[in-house]
Order: sequence, then C-alpha cells, then structure tokens
Amino acid sequence: MATSRFFSFGLVALVFLLLAFSPNREVESGYRLILFEGSDWCVNCIRLEKNVLSNTAFITYAEKHSIHIERIDFPQRKQLDEATQQYNAEMAEKYNFQGIFPTLILEKTDTKETQTLEYLDQSCSDFIAQLSSNLNP
Repeated sequence: MATSRFFSFGLVALVFLLLAFSPNREVESGYRLILFEGSDWCVNCIRLEKNVLSNTAFITYAEKHSIHIERIDFPQRKQLDEATQQYNAEMAEKYNFQGIFPTLILEKTDTKETQTLEYLDQSCSDFIAQLSSNLNP
C-alpha cells in the first residue's frame, strides 16, 4: 500500500517536471522582433538579411536574449498562399505598418510593449548595439 502511494506521488511529480521543463512550452518572457520585409525586391531588406540576420554573432545574441524573429513578408515575385497573405495584412494593420521596408518592431512578449527600430545599413555589431539599448533589463 505504501509503495502504491509512493509510486503515485512519484508519477505525478514526474509528469509535473516534464510539463514544467518541456522545450515546446510558450516562452514566458523575452522578445519578438517583427520584421516587415520585401524579401525578393527590397535592397535594404536583403542587406539586413545578409549583414545582420544571418550573421552568427546576431544569431547567438538573439538566442541568448530570447529574441524570436517573425518575418512578415511582402514579396513581389514570390507568390504567398492566401492564409499567409491574410495574416500579413492583419499584422500590418495591428502594428500600423506604414509601407517602409524594412520595418522592425521589437515587442516584449510578456507585456506586449513595442519599440520601432531602424536599419540603415549598419554593421551587425552596430545593429546589436541598437537592439541592446532597447532591451529592458
């Protein structure tokens, strides 16, 4: 009887720990970098991708600071499916996108506070410095 209670308690504790530390769990705090881009035509968007977003220093920085990148793409040559087009339009309306490419919005995931960032052909280190100055401690 005592082993049965111990086993039940242990099973409940194990399930709790598995759920608590599950890698698929929603991030409670961190940031979302929302990027409005024209991936196949916007020169500055292509530079941002080449000089910053694909740079290992930026990737490491983003992972360390729990920054998830969400791309809202408005391509001219590539055809997006209807659901993606609708989602992108909803996001553009929600964040009051003005049609300036690239537009970068940093959103704190727990409070939904937003800040608009600029990309003016900076180096990766300069962009990381700009991003760092906008992160809340």
